[in-house]
Amino acid sequence: MEVAHIRAEKAGGPRFDANFIEVNSEPNLVLLCHKHHKWVDRHPDAYPTEELLTWKERQAAQGCGGGLSADQLDQVVKAFTTPKAEAEAVGIISAGGENIVSKIEHLPEFRLLNADPEARYLGVRISNVGAIGFGVDAVGYEIDIHGPAPLIYGFPAEHIRHRPPRRLEPQASSVWLVDPDVVCNGIRLVMQTVKLYVPVRFRAFCHLGSGGRVLGPWVSALHLPIWKDHVTQEWLDGFAEQAEQTRAKLRPKP
Repeated sequence: MEVAHIRAEKAGGPRFDANFIEVNSEPNLVLLCHKHHKWVDRHPDAYPTEELLTWKERQAAQGCGGGLSADQLDQVVKAFTTPKAEAEAVGIISAGGENIVSKIEHLPEFRLLNADPEARYLGVRISNVGAIGFGVDAVGYEIDIHGPAPLIYGFPAEHIRHRPPRRLEPQASSVWLVDPDVVCNGIRLVMQTVKLYVPVRFRAFCHLGSGGRVLGPWVSALHLPIWKDHVTQEWLDGFAEQAEQTRAKLRPKP
């Protein structure tokens, strides 16, 4: 179960009400499972404030006369003391002074209707999906090479195109940029020291100011800017398999 806001904390969020001030108070919180939490926030028109208030009343009625149970209270305390973030590897197109974010898989084919792209970047998007703000100490990519440990590529704290905030408040998100050529050169340099290993997948990571570490979903390494245009997923899988077979031959035999 997760603690969800009935009315959003900021304008633009689901069911935001400018006249409702105490958004982090108990009357504005309802317990939802992870699946329903995301669903009702994505479809606020189908789940208006009145509907969620009715759900809250039913929860209270099932709780033996109202109020929160010990488990529910523990969920509320954790929600307001534990940062909750999501990390995602993304692609960015810069055009007309704006940075347009897309899935990293779509970056090479992404086209704009009204403007020619000035530049393309790789990025990490960090979203605060919890009830408290947190600091962002570092972001980057974790690259799986089927080795003893992944490669870690850290992003610069700032980019000439964008200087993200060091702190994200609830419901806020920001994107860290990096030049593809910089990533390409950095990964190739590291790969020279770990020969016989091939990048197979990667994911975004984030180090929070609280000491926590957040990992995003895995993405095929095919979308890293280190391959020639003709490289396909099938070729990459075969290349990684050949590297594994070579390593197996070189391992000391018992």
